[in-house]
Amino acid sequence: MTKVVEDSNLSFKEHLIELRQRIIKSLISVGVFFILAYYYSERILYFITKPLLPYLDKDNTLVFKTLPSGFFLFFKIAFITSLILATPIIVYQLFMFLAPGLYPHEKRILKIILAIGFLSFATGFILLYQFIFPLFFNFFKRFIFDFYELLPEASEYIDFVLKFNFYAGILFMIPFAIILAVLFNIITLEKFKELRKVFIVFSFFISAAITPPDILSQIVISLLIIILYETGIFIAHIKLFFKK
Repeated sequence: MTKVVEDSNLSFKEHLIELRQRIIKSLISVGVFFILAYYYSERILYFITKPLLPYLDKDNTLVFKTLPSGFFLFFKIAFITSLILATPIIVYQLFMFLAPGLYPHEKRILKIILAIGFLSFATGFILLYQFIFPLFFNFFKRFIFDFYELLPEASEYIDFVLKFNFYAGILFMIPFAIILAVLFNIITLEKFKELRKVFIVFSFFISAAITPPDILSQIVISLLIIILYETGIFIAHIKLFFKK
């Protein structure tokens, strides 16, 4: 009996050692990417502000309110960029830590979940960057009259971009969540179809909460949310068809 307990404790200690090693590897990857991102932080800032530039007056750019603002802004950009770049490594370390305790089919499911989750966030970012931001900036620009000068504060703009990137990533997880819920029998496909009308109404509340008070922007975001919902139902229907 004592020997069994000792072996169990040893196994637990080995797991803790492995976990510590994988956390250290993840932190090292974040540190390396942070150094690179901080070195290129000015270029990264330019990339982030590029959608805003066409709506600024000639020779205008972002401004800093205080002297240390530039340092803290570049630090924030470098840290967030390093987390994004290190995410595949962190996820890989997590997967390798969990993999020994998973069945083969569970490993495949986990890989699919991670892949689709990453693609969902990436797609949300691209769509937001290319199409949604121009809608926002065009709307807000209407209220900057000739006798005003637009000088956006850099830190506030970056916070705005990060917030809406998070929203976009969450929204693009909608089809993914529906598919998983149906495949794992958490919620039936018929229930999602029944909730369609409720979700359509709910989509307008979501769009009103995250978009400027512009009816065009709200309609576009609402339609996007509805399309994502319908896409999830459609893909889940196909999955169930082939599963049968």
